[in-house]
Amino acid sequence: MQILKYELEAYIPFDNESIEKFLFLCEETINNLTSDQEVIFKLKSATHELLINSLEHGYGKTPGKVSFLMEKTEHSIILEMTDEGSGLNPSTLDLEKQCTDLDSARDRGWGLMILKRLADKMEITPNKPKGTKVSISIST
Repeated sequence: MQILKYELEAYIPFDNESIEKFLFLCEETINNLTSDQEVIFKLKSATHELLINSLEHGYGKTPGKVSFLMEKTEHSIILEMTDEGSGLNPSTLDLEKQCTDLDSARDRGWGLMILKRLADKMEITPNKPKGTKVSISIST
């Protein structure tokens, strides 16, 4: 069996056990979508980064609802993480800025720099009515 599309929605407390359980479910799906170890590494790393960003920044380290969607297409895997947290304004982000050290990454943050390097394509949009949606695409 090969999973082509998977969606998981959960209310996640900000504690290690809950975060690990959610990540485990996501990682099981990733392992069923592809056998390419490089793609698996990128997807697992991106999933972890997106979840932590949602809980830390979107919900201020308090519990919150997070949606995880993964879909395999002919030439890529799409990963989408959505929250209903405080949100951010994508127009204020400089995703083209090159980060070369800790000081240059402080304005934008490490999370977005990591995601930018992992993904072939990344889109950040507001989640309606509130929160943030981040979609990334990784070529297979």
